[in-house]
Formats: sequence, structure tokens, C-alpha cells
Amino acid sequence: HYLCVEQWRCRSNHPTARNGLNCETCEGVYTLPPPPSRPVGQTHDDWEAMPPHVLAALRRPHITWQVVAAIVRRRWLRPLAPVIISPIVALYCRARRLLKKRGVSRRRWACSLCRRRARWKCVRCLRSYYCSRQCQNVSWHIVHKHVCYKPARFWWSVVVYGVTTIACFPGIFKDPFIYDLGVLSLLASFTITGIIGGGVAQCLKKFNGVDIRGRALEAIVVLSTLLLAWITWGLVWAFFGESNQCLGVNFLFSSRSDINQKPHVGIHLTTLHSLFFRPAKVLISMLDKMLFKTGPHITKIICSNNTEITENDACLRMARNANPDFFLSDTDGPKCTADLNLVTAVWFTASAVLVSGQLFKRRERERRAAGRHRPHQD
Repeated sequence: HYLCVEQWRCRSNHPTARNGLNCETCEGVYTLPPPPSRPVGQTHDDWEAMPPHVLAALRRPHITWQVVAAIVRRRWLRPLAPVIISPIVALYCRARRLLKKRGVSRRRWACSLCRRRARWKCVRCLRSYYCSRQCQNVSWHIVHKHVCYKPARFWWSVVVYGVTTIACFPGIFKDPFIYDLGVLSLLASFTITGIIGGGVAQCLKKFNGVDIRGRALEAIVVLSTLLLAWITWGLVWAFFGESNQCLGVNFLFSSRSDINQKPHVGIHLTTLHSLFFRPAKVLISMLDKMLFKTGPHITKIICSNNTEITENDACLRMARNANPDFFLSDTDGPKCTADLNLVTAVWFTASAVLVSGQLFKRRERERRAAGRHRPHQD
């Protein structure tokens, strides 16, 4: 049996057809007809009915393809598929672009169907990549037309993920500023770990000839991002009065006597205390005083306490609990000091890697420019 373009565009749903790859009468596997003669100068593959790699991809689909196909096969899930899946895909694409820019990832975009190197992408959602028009056509009729992201579905995604966030983090209404800082710490941690991972990969490739870019390095960067964001968010909670949220990474494998010792504060923590924590306390106090000038009706809504408010009190709970000396306490001070030492070391390392990388690139550009320069010959 030959499988022409019209046949594979509307494949049979009969059980014996096996998803349209076999004939529903004799259950025989479809084969490709001989390719027609191409005009002179014609190089694209529009004249072939279905390339072998498309048939192979349909017989053994990728795990992502199987999951999405299982979702869109159920009609009651089809309206929710683009709303739920598309933001995750967009976040993944942005993360991969950043990792590729930092030198962590070396993989090119793979075809959504056959996983070969992609050359085109969907013009509407810009998130699905394909290697040929046949793969795009097959993907559109089976899966992609149900999950292709439209701009009109953006607000539905905002509603769905907003409700999910509120359900998972009920304290977001009580301390919204702290949760915003948690999101910022996650983004900053991803950038910092990407810079360090890319710098290490470039150094190993430059001096030792070892290329460690790929899936393993990407996984290490993601896990390091989650750990660094967790530690940073614990420090944010400690600054606003919850010093027991400090993780104390250096004391996880230490004895109890080491934890109870008085923390050693270095010059870097003293500088950080003077240039960052104390000014942050002053800024929060200024913000709290500005809220008193908004009027009594708005103040009763914004302020966290329900009692009568005077100008000597603090409107926001985080302004009352902000403590720039949280790492100097005797109870949880050692753990917070250990976390601060780790976070500052990571930030200093990332800054050094970034500066050295920029200097190295500038030196390489100057060397190439000097090599291209030739004296004028009469």
C-alpha cells in the first residue's frame, strides 16, 4: 500500500489501523511511493509524500509527544491544555536561551516530532520547532493545533496559575513583599549559577579541551539554582524576623556544639551590614511612614493590625519585624552567618567570572582585529 499526501493528512482512526500507520483492511504497513521527478533547481522536499523519519517518529514517538497526545486525546482537557502547558514551555524556552547564552547548553533546538535538528518554528506561538514541513503538518493535525498558544489565552493562564499560587502559598496575602523577594531570588539565583556554570565550562574547554556542556551541566545548574534560592529566601525571612528559617548549610554535617558557638563575622559581612541591611531597614521605615499619609480609610486596609494606628506605630508587619542584626543573634545567628557566607561567596565568584569573561572576550576581539589589519601596499 502506498501512502500519499491526502491519505496521511486524514489518517484513519480505526483500531486496526494503529493510529493510521497501517491499512485498516489488511493491517499492512504503509510504504512510500517512489518520489516523483523534481524540476530542475528544486531542492526542497515538498515532493515526497512522507519522509522515513516522520514514519519512524510516529511509530516510536518521544515521551513528551506521548504525554501531550494523551492529554489532547481527551476532549475535556483540550481547552485547558494550552492554558497549562504553554507557560511551562515558554519558561523552558527562556531558560534554555539564557543557559545557551551563558555557555551552559550546547544543544540546538530539536524537532517536536522526530527530535532531529530543527530549522523552523511555529509562527504563532514561536515555541514549537520543526525540521521539515511534513513534521509540522503531522504535529499540527495531531497535537499542536490543540496546544498552540494564542495571545487571547494569556489571561486564562494568569487566572489559573494565580489561583494555584494562592492555594499553594496561603501566606502571600499576609506578606506579599517577602514572596516577591522570593521570586526575585529565584531569578537571580538562576542567573548567578548560569554564569558560574558557563565560566567553568569555558575554562575547561579552553585550557583542558574538555567540553562538559550539555544535559548534565544543565541539571547541575538547575539543582544549584533551587538550593541557592532556598537559602536566599531563608535569609529574607530571617531579615524580617523569622531567623529560624535559616538553613545553615555549613552546619548540616557538623556537631551540635559547633552550631551553638558564637558566629564569626568577617569584614565582608560587616560591610554588607553597613551598606545593605541598615539602608534596607531605613527604606522600609520610610515606606511605612508614607503609608500613614494615604488617609485613614486606606491605612485600615493596608496596615496589618486592626487596632487604632498612630504615627509611632508601624503599619506593615515587615517594618515592625525587620532586623538588620539577625545574623548576630545567639540562637540562630551561626546558621544565618553560614548562609550569608555561602551566598556572598557565590555572588563574588559569579562577579569575578563575569568580569574575567568580559575581559577575555575584549582581548579576543582586539587580537582578531589586529590579525585582520594589514598594512597598505602600493
